[in-house]
Order: sequence, then C-alpha cells, then structure tokens
Amino acid sequence: MIQLPTELAYKGLAVEQAIVNRRSHRDFSGQAMPLAELSHLLLYSSGITDKRHGFRAAPSAGATYPIEVYAFANNVEALPKGVYHYLIPSHELELMHEGDLSHDLSNAALGEKMVRHANVVLALSAVLQRTQRRYKERAQRYIFFEAGHIAQNAYLVATSMGLGACAIGAFFDDEVNRLLGLNIRDESALYLIAVGKI
Repeated sequence: MIQLPTELAYKGLAVEQAIVNRRSHRDFSGQAMPLAELSHLLLYSSGITDKRHGFRAAPSAGATYPIEVYAFANNVEALPKGVYHYLIPSHELELMHEGDLSHDLSNAALGEKMVRHANVVLALSAVLQRTQRRYKERAQRYIFFEAGHIAQNAYLVATSMGLGACAIGAFFDDEVNRLLGLNIRDESALYLIAVGKI
C-alpha cells in the first residue's frame, strides 16, 4: 500500500472562480505531477472529507457508495507507472498492475492521445449491487449521478490547482475493464478523466 501525503500546503481558487475557469484540456505539458497533487485530487473528488461521520466529497444515494476510483499513473513523482486502486477509507493507493499502460488505455479509448500524455487518468467504476440492494430499478440512475458528481469534483479540483482535465466517455468497456482487472459480473468501468499539467 502507498500512503498518500496529507494536505497540500496550498489554497486553491474559490469554488466560483474554479467554475468560471473550468474547461476541458486535452493538451498536457509533460511535466511530472507531484504525488501530493494526486493525493489532493483524489481526496477532494471522491475521498472522505468528514472523518467523524465518514462523509465523502461527492453525494451518494443512501450513502451506498457504489463508485470505485482507479488511477492510471503515467507521470507522477515517486509513483511507478501502473494502475492503482484508490482505497478511500484509508486514503491509500493499492498497486493493481505495474507498468506503462498508457498506450493500451489510449487504444481502449478509441485512440485518444490525451490519455497517453496526461499525468494520470482516473477511472470510475461501479459496483451495482451496493446501490441495487436498496434502490432496485432506480439504482443505475443514482450510480450515474454519483459518477457525474465525482467527475465534476475532479474537474474543479484540477482547475483550482492549475491542472487540466478532460472527461472521456468513449471507450471500449471490455478493454478498460480488462486493464483494471475487473470481473464485470460485479464491477464495470463507467468514466475516464484525464488530468495533467498544462
């Protein structure tokens, strides 16, 4: 396990200014991202922001939390290239597969070049049963809402830190699930968000 750094000594933009400045960026500089910035991005997009009650940065229907977050690390300081699972309760990264997967992920995303050049690509997946047990046929709707909340948080946090972000919905599900090592009966990829230095 990789314990992520604690809080950045950084005060970003006010939320209103981050909303005004938010744009989709597809070109990245190639400069390495500090691990502390990745930590900040993960915490404020999907992490636990109230330890006492376990509340998270994004709302979840009935606090069922069906979304899992993975990071394809391409160019993050002190972090070997590979795909990592973000362990939200402990704010740690678990290495799932080490190695440069940027070309494989780009191919799975219909050849999107930004996937190869981003510092990190966040992958959001869903464990349907967590929400379906409680909400039955409405579960899928609530899961999509939650993925959208997390993606928007990622955009705004990236913007606040001076990073670029771009959400990607066009990809081959089976290929991304394979790269994440997911058993699609239990969990499946929904969304990708490329984030990087601009």
